[in-house]
Formats: sequence, structure tokens, C-alpha cells
Amino acid sequence: MAQKIIDHDQLTLESEKQEIDIFFKMSKQLFSDAINQSTELYDITADLITDFKDITPQAILNDSRIIKILRYSIVPVISQMKLGQLIGLASTAPYENEVVTSGSKYKQLKSKVTQLSTLFNDNLDRQRFLWLNARLNEENQRIAKQYAKNWTCSLIANQNAVTLFRNWRKDLQETTISETIVKAGYSKLNKRKIITKITDILPGQFSLECRVKGRTTQKADFAIRLKKSKKLMLLEAKAVGVKIDAFKRMKECREKADDWYSHFGQDVICGAVIAGFIPVSEIHALLNSNLEVFWEHRLDLLYDFINSST
Repeated sequence: MAQKIIDHDQLTLESEKQEIDIFFKMSKQLFSDAINQSTELYDITADLITDFKDITPQAILNDSRIIKILRYSIVPVISQMKLGQLIGLASTAPYENEVVTSGSKYKQLKSKVTQLSTLFNDNLDRQRFLWLNARLNEENQRIAKQYAKNWTCSLIANQNAVTLFRNWRKDLQETTISETIVKAGYSKLNKRKIITKITDILPGQFSLECRVKGRTTQKADFAIRLKKSKKLMLLEAKAVGVKIDAFKRMKECREKADDWYSHFGQDVICGAVIAGFIPVSEIHALLNSNLEVFWEHRLDLLYDFINSST
């Protein structure tokens, strides 16, 4: 089914500009939120371990959340899963998210705190915590402590902001696409479908993140049963922040479409809702693979398509 002639070159430029605006606006907010959280946790940590002079097993037991600050206070900085692996746990995430004071988690933590305190003491970044290495006068010590605090919290906030932005960006795209489909008069299924045949979704219904059984079983971000043509429309949603990633992401769209067209034939329409930094060559590759291409910043085009499809 052919789309109207669309200037994808112009839409590419618009999409890149929007992605830059979204990135800086939201990342700054997420970074600020992460700084506030890590700053408070840093102060708790510094109090419990006497300004990093005495990282004891009991300090960790008193507030297991300080493991997060301590992970970012050693060299090299270590991930939750890597640290867990070193001491015989799957991850330290459960102990960093909330204070563990009782139950099986507390018993497990208690059996590991000596290992943890030894690891942190042995690998502490002493070049960052200058007052541990030399005598400083009161003013220099104040400056050194503020510097170490800012450094540590910035490390944490940068990492957290990256992860939070990635999840937030995915949710934003999913939400805006869903709202557009609902606006076009389609009803959302509460339970995500496993699609083996076209009739698993009724005309006028749609589902998020379906598993679609073609030659292989793959996930479709959106499955829509078009009201007029009764065809099944399978959509991929891709927001690309770094252009080099677009080649892999668009290839995934083409490979899924090839699978679904081979399995369902003329009963399916495959498409992609894209945003961010997508080379024009990759857009043409999608079109040449018989995918309908829509842009997140121009979802009116998707609205018109699913409203008028015959």
C-alpha cells in the first residue's frame, strides 16, 4: 500500500533537531534529580564511615544503600553485577535500592559485609579523598571534601541519567504512538497478545509488544488490526540517539518485515515509527523493503494511514 509522497530528507532534519532538544532538556532534569539523590546518600555514607576513613562491615549493615556510593568511590568504578560476582551474589542491586534490616536478604548481606568492606578499603580511590593521604588545614580539607563529594556524585548521576533517559525515551515513544492509535479510534488490549494468525486481534484493536509467530517468533512493538482493510499492521518503534546505531536498528526492522511478509503474505502491513538520527539511505532501505515509514514528530501521518487504509 503506497504512502503519499513524503519529503524524508526534510523530516530527517526535523527529527534530528527534535532529538537533540529532547536529549538535553530531559537529560539535564534526570541528571539534576540523580545529583540530589546521590548527594544525600553520600552524606549518609560519609557519616557512617567517618569521611571514608573507616569502611567497616557494621557501617554497611547499618545502611546497605551506601554500597552504591562505595562502588563509585573505588578504582575502577564497578557495576552492581560485577561486584556481586566478586563476592558471590547475583548483584548488589537489592541492597542499594533500600535499607535491608531483616529477613533472608539481611542474613545474606551479613555473610558478605566483611568481604565488601575489605574490597572497598583495598581499592578506595585515595587520590580523590585527599585528606586520607596528607594533613590538610581546615580550609583545604573543606575544599577537598567538597571536591570529592562533587566528583563521586557526578560519576553516579551521569551513569544514572544515561540509563534513566534510555528508559524514559522508550516510554515516551511508546506512549505517543499509543495515544495516536487510540485517537484514531482503536481500542488497546490490556493483555499483550501472542499472535499466530491475523484473527488473533479483531479489527479496531491493537496491542503493545506482541510476540508474533512467523518463520521465527519475534517481538513487534505494536500490532494493529486495521478497521477497513482488516489487515494486520505490525509496527516497530525506533528512537536512535547515535547515528551509527541506526544501521543495526533499521536492519532489525527489515529482517522482521521479511519474516512477517513471508509468513502472512498480503494479510500483513509492516512499518516503522522512527525518530532521531536516521541516515536517509536507511530510510530508503526501509521503503525498498516494503515498510511503511512514519516519524514520531509527525504522527499525524500514522493517524491518517490507519484511518484511511483500505
